Amino acid sequence: MLTLLNTLVDKTHDVELNYVAHEQSQGRTQAANAGLLCATGEFSIFLDDDDYFDPSHISKLVQAHISVFQDNNILGAVHCRARAVHIDGQGEEQLLSLQGGPLAKDQLFYQNLMPILTVLFPTRVRELGTTFDDSIDLFEDWDFWLQFNRVGRFHFIDEVTCAYRIHLNQSGAQEQAKQEAAYETIYNKWLPSLTHKELTLLLAKTHQWHELRVAALQDQNTKELSRIGDLHSFALKTIADKDQDIAHLTRIYQRVEKECQEKEAALKSEKKKNLDYKHYQASLRKEEREIQRLRRPHPLYFLYRCGKSAIHFCRNIFKRHN
Repeated sequence: MLTLLNTLVDKTHDVELNYVAHEQSQGRTQAANAGLLCATGEFSIFLDDDDYFDPSHISKLVQAHISVFQDNNILGAVHCRARAVHIDGQGEEQLLSLQGGPLAKDQLFYQNLMPILTVLFPTRVRELGTTFDDSIDLFEDWDFWLQFNRVGRFHFIDEVTCAYRIHLNQSGAQEQAKQEAAYETIYNKWLPSLTHKELTLLLAKTHQWHELRVAALQDQNTKELSRIGDLHSFALKTIADKDQDIAHLTRIYQRVEKECQEKEAALKSEKKKNLDYKHYQASLRKEEREIQRLRRPHPLYFLYRCGKSAIHFCRNIFKRHN
């Protein structure tokens, strides 16, 4: 783990690494407190090991914090939205929902709308006694935000710049019982700090917040269905275009194949003509040789001429002697 962190830090020279390792696991709250205690920067933010930030996540939160809180001397935290995702069997990331949103007054007593990786807060809150409660092992971040809510203010920016993974195998009855016990722990700790009037107003608003939450989820689902529909339409159009391309390429292939066949047939014809021409030339040469042979005098013809000349010579001699 340390080797991996050092490798990452080597690629980002402006990041200072302070790695704290416990010999034995001490739970989420102890780990969070250890990290907060060792933090030296002006701001702090938490990230679980299976979640991730987009490259612009921290910079956008810091810019928003400077813009909203720097000039008015208010202790503030900035939070945004996060993608709740699931990794399917093929290793592909699937979007389940968007988490996070603006907080209404006292809404934090009813529900936690801020995944821990979405909140950037001043590190100096630890000097004000805001730390993680060691007795809480689930929803410990919710308790931390309630503590911060007593001394500071939250500001929401409508950006989605991080993601956290939801493990679908953790939705059984045992997990549900743990969550119910954690809700009871939070409510027992914080609701007594409210007056009767505040509790009454809180109870009245819970119905409204629940309806708003359901409406927001429905809106997300509608947008996601619309996006899926658009992707489906695009896929159908792409398939139709590809089919047209395939048909066009098929026609081109058939035309080229026909041309190749015609050229091959023409080539065979030319080869046959060339072969016939060679045979014709060979035949002509043979006939020419035969004619030349016939034109040459026969050896007996020379003997005949010689014999005839000899007879004529002898006759002339004979005549001279007589």
